[in-house]
Amino acid sequence: MKFSEDFYKKVIDASHDEICVTDNKGILIYCNKAFEKNYGMKKEDMLGKNVLYLPENGYSTIGPVPQVLKTKKACSMEQFTNAGKQLILTATPIFDKSGEIEYIVENTRDITELNQIKNKLEDTQNEVKKYKNEIENIYRTTLKIETDIILTGSVMRPIINTVTQISKTDVIVLLLGESGTGKSSLARYIHKHSRRDDKPFITINCATISAELLESELFGYAPGAFTGASSKGKAGLVELANGGTLFFDEIAEIPQSLQAKFLQLIQEKTFIPVGGMKEKKVDIRIISATNCDLLKKVEEKTFREDLYYRLNVIELKIPPLRERRENLLELIKHYFEKYCREFNMNKIITKEAVKLISYYSFPGNIRELQNIIQKIILTSPTHVITEKNIPKNIFNYNSEFNMEDNDDLASDQDFDTLMESYEKDIISKVYNHYKSSYKVADHLNISQSKASRLIRKYNL
Repeated sequence: MKFSEDFYKKVIDASHDEICVTDNKGILIYCNKAFEKNYGMKKEDMLGKNVLYLPENGYSTIGPVPQVLKTKKACSMEQFTNAGKQLILTATPIFDKSGEIEYIVENTRDITELNQIKNKLEDTQNEVKKYKNEIENIYRTTLKIETDIILTGSVMRPIINTVTQISKTDVIVLLLGESGTGKSSLARYIHKHSRRDDKPFITINCATISAELLESELFGYAPGAFTGASSKGKAGLVELANGGTLFFDEIAEIPQSLQAKFLQLIQEKTFIPVGGMKEKKVDIRIISATNCDLLKKVEEKTFREDLYYRLNVIELKIPPLRERRENLLELIKHYFEKYCREFNMNKIITKEAVKLISYYSFPGNIRELQNIIQKIILTSPTHVITEKNIPKNIFNYNSEFNMEDNDDLASDQDFDTLMESYEKDIISKVYNHYKSSYKVADHLNISQSKASRLIRKYNL
């Protein structure tokens, strides 16, 4: 089929890309309609002029045609125009029979919009990165504050002292304690104070993953290891923890069928992915935790004895919250402020209400404390939360509180001695937290001179 000259002209003019043709002197002899939007001038005003007319008269930066005339080789370059366009130009020479340039065909693509999209994408990615870093910093700071509060107090001090001694080593640690006492917080604390603090901290809750999935989740699997497996295989949590710390929570729940594989991982730091043939080696520190009596499970033959002794190199037992009353007030205050922020509620709680809560035994430990504080904030109809807003189960417990229940009141010490003991405990706790007489004064709403005097009095 033969097309007319008008047909080709319409097709080329419809092109989004600019097409120009110059002679062997650089004189523009043809351009399509796209030229006009790129340079902001009619094409008729440019035809018959040298391409250098554009840069010499401020329409654009220089293009590639002069370079092609000089080198007789195709050339591409970037060009900016006064119409606000950013262009990519490619000029290609056409030679006559004697090998001399006869024409130069220039193809121009407008990349303005593309670059705008790219810049917006980069800006968006930078914003996402910025907010991600801010969120991570807030999370790390919040986590540190929460961990610090959970692990404070004289009861926890011997444990933290031991942790300080062992944290820089790779010794295996077993954390024991009732559910909700802060074993995960202590594991994070150990990792944070280790030489691996800039490496991954991977938590594996052995009780939340089914026995069928646990092996592949932990050790990963080879390509096509089982029906539905990825053709590329998958790295497990153990491999993702390489270089860092692997925390096995609820270690007592490991199925007996996997205990030998766990033993190999702990002893040799090697494992074989599901369906794999080749061993993989990892560099990890292992911390485990349980609220069960592992020795009893060993006696019952449900937990391997050799695995128990491999896990139990350093044993740290975390006492329940009812035995750590001295930092209960800090915990209550911390979680009250935390959940008020999360729920966007501006509420305050009286000292009497805090004291009433602190007398509760908290059989569910820190998790129960968190739940109770949330319930109090969400269900209390008033801005100020008093003893009347405390759940009845806590109030009923405390209504039974009497002289015999309080060891301090039941002691043989006189009133002045008891008050001095309380004063020392309060000043010690606040000063150990803030490390500043000014902040102690602000926190306790006393003068700075009085705070300094009390700090000196108790040799802090």
